[in-house]
This record gives sequence, structure tokens and C-alpha cells, in this order.
Amino acid sequence: MERKGLVLCSVVAFLGILSAATGFAAEATRIKASEVKFVSTTQCSYPRSPALGLGLTAAAALLVAHIIINIPTGCICCKRTSRSWNSYWTKALVFYVISW
Repeated sequence: MERKGLVLCSVVAFLGILSAATGFAAEATRIKASEVKFVSTTQCSYPRSPALGLGLTAAAALLVAHIIINIPTGCICCKRTSRSWNSYWTKALVFYVISW
């Protein structure tokens, strides 16, 4: 594998691991039902939790990873003419959609 490909794969792998770690951390720090306090019959008081920030970090990392993969490999709307390229393109498109 050439150096550029290795660097791109390493960056995307790091972003994927970062996204998974922050996603699991967000789930672990979410507010439980027992932590909600009732102020009155119509209002609730929720404690502060880092879950929102961690979840947004996970989503942003995935978005950046998809952008990094999409730019060097070409966009979905690009037309390819070779038959062998079309079979690879179809498989890549399927995995791309599954990853979202």
C-alpha cells in the first residue's frame, strides 16, 4: 500500500475508534430516570451530563471520516465507464451506505 493510502486509512481508523469510544462513553454517562427530579407536577429538573457533548463528538468524528474517505475515492455521483470498475463501485457503494 502506498504511503498516502496508509496515512488515510490510519486517520480514518483513528476517527472510527474515537467515535466508538465517545459513543460508548456518552451512553455510559447518560441521565437515568432515577436521577430526574420533579420540581412540580409539570416541570422536571435534569442534572448536567456530558452525554450530549460526547455524542456530538462521536457524530463529528464519523462525519470527518466519511468526508476523508469520500474525497480521495471520488463522490457517489461520479460516472465510471469500465465494467470491472462498476462491480467494485457497487460493492463500495453498498458498504458506504451500510457504514452510515
